[in-house]
Amino acid sequence: MSYRYIGRVIGVSLIAGVASVGAHHSSAPHYDRDTTIEMHAFVTDVKFVNPHAYVYFDVERDDGELIAWRCELSAATALQRRGWTSETPLHPGLQITITGSPARREKNVCFLSSFTTSAGVQVNRNGDLVELGLTDSPAFELYAEAAAERPQYLDNGQPNLSGAWVRARGMGGGMGGAMGGAMGAGGPPGLPAFLSEPIQADGDTVPTRPRNSEAGQLASDQWDYNFDNPALFCKNANIIHGWTHDSHVNEILQEDETVTLKYGYMDMVRTVYLNISAHPEVIAPSTEGHSIGWWEDDTLVIDTIGFSPNTMIPIQEIMHSDQMHIVERYRYDGEAQRLVRSYVVEDPLYFVRTYASEDMMGISAKPWEPYGCLELAGGNNQRLEDR
Repeated sequence: MSYRYIGRVIGVSLIAGVASVGAHHSSAPHYDRDTTIEMHAFVTDVKFVNPHAYVYFDVERDDGELIAWRCELSAATALQRRGWTSETPLHPGLQITITGSPARREKNVCFLSSFTTSAGVQVNRNGDLVELGLTDSPAFELYAEAAAERPQYLDNGQPNLSGAWVRARGMGGGMGGAMGGAMGAGGPPGLPAFLSEPIQADGDTVPTRPRNSEAGQLASDQWDYNFDNPALFCKNANIIHGWTHDSHVNEILQEDETVTLKYGYMDMVRTVYLNISAHPEVIAPSTEGHSIGWWEDDTLVIDTIGFSPNTMIPIQEIMHSDQMHIVERYRYDGEAQRLVRSYVVEDPLYFVRTYASEDMMGISAKPWEPYGCLELAGGNNQRLEDR
């Protein structure tokens, strides 16, 4: 059977989505990106899910036998930002040609790079349906208009950090002069340059990326990003990575004695206790840890310990131990219309030294919604001995 297939799609989960700088896991370990295959197909179904949508179809062999296939697409939430829905632009009966790369560890599976409609319109994995004229729906608004009416303080006197937030990426001048100047209007996605530089923590300049100690490197050597990445098991890696990953909408809920941080990625929920001044002596280790918080003027300071060992930066295979300690500081910059989080991370066992950085959120035009992870990768993301 050649790599150019003529088939009939019987199950599709297709959505050409936004390729993010931090995609939930790299495709190269799971797909042979140096090989291209092409299949002619008729759409019959769409699996519009996170972390990846999938297209299922049959490929017709020379002898007429139909072979079942599936192809990986981008995350449903990312695709929605490009105008995709579970029914647009793909729907049952649509004839398309799929181009992609074959899976490394499972037959009849591929990474979808693009598809072409019977009318000759090509849509790549990052295709914007509005720009291509394939939808009449208005473009998805990621950021809300300037919130001049947003109260600075809540009725209980707390600084107002509540609401839906989404990572500030490529926002241009629309979110205030400071951010616009850093980003550059219409510039490429990514954090401003000043956020990637070392920042001050306790009077000392610290790096924005950790480095493994000898013990940390030993843990990293026993961990394989290709198969052990928490995202492959519908789990968050840690509270730093998950807050900004793939620009999902987060939500902050404020009460008198607690602040709740609802992550849009992998549905992590953190409770920050404002009514206690110290962590309990016994903490059940978890990905989110145990958080206590307090206000310093208009800044919410959150101190978190009690982590279960995991990965700090998955794609770099930087690990953290159960001794990790994170201090975050959240404040709202009203002039720039952004929520700024700075953080300092230390792990005396796995890190050579403390590190720190910042990220920022814009006011989201869309409310928080469940991530609803459904991993459909199957055996392609598993070690042979685990299958």
